[in-house]
Amino acid sequence: MHRRTRCRGRRPVLSFVFGRRGSTFFALLRQQADAVRAGAEALRAFLWAGSDPAARQAQGAAIREAERRGDELERAVADRLKGAFLIPIKREDVYAISGKLEAMMDIIEGVANRVELYAIVALTPEVLAIADLLPGQAAALVDVVTALQSLRRSAVSEAGQRCKTVEAEIDKIYRAGVARLFRTPDMPPLEVLKLKEVLERLEEASDHCEDVTRLVEGILIQRG
Repeated sequence: MHRRTRCRGRRPVLSFVFGRRGSTFFALLRQQADAVRAGAEALRAFLWAGSDPAARQAQGAAIREAERRGDELERAVADRLKGAFLIPIKREDVYAISGKLEAMMDIIEGVANRVELYAIVALTPEVLAIADLLPGQAAALVDVVTALQSLRRSAVSEAGQRCKTVEAEIDKIYRAGVARLFRTPDMPPLEVLKLKEVLERLEEASDHCEDVTRLVEGILIQRG
């Protein structure tokens, strides 16, 4: 049982923030974010593997394992939310963050699946450039989620800014990549469609990363 604390001149710090209930949710969210980071790193290696079937197979397996782990963690978050009585942040916020992390992991796996399904070997420079940036953005995402437990605005702001900076760069590369596809006269239309879809999914994964940052920032604003 946690005792109430009173402080004059400032808002009381809720002791249960660092209690077992809060720590469980924060730990699960951190692990989910780390699964996303692992998936992004494996996707980068998968895409850079090119036509090497053994390397692609190994990295594809790593992506699927990261997705399996992330899915398992999302279910754990949902299960614990059902029975939780008192947690440091709103249930809907926990659920939204977990959902966005799982969506990002699904997209990462989806990119690898599409590259295999569509038998894409020659990837554009923009696809590879985004693949290079995504792990760094995912690492910033881990820091954002980690900083949530302590509710430290400075840590959330710093990691969040890193995430947003990478998102802006990815968005710029995405637009340039789509423009290149439609301005390359000798590229078969079917290849244009395949590569455009890959670019769109990579950009969407980056957007989800920024969405998580905004959710965490919103939690801090609500707390005043």
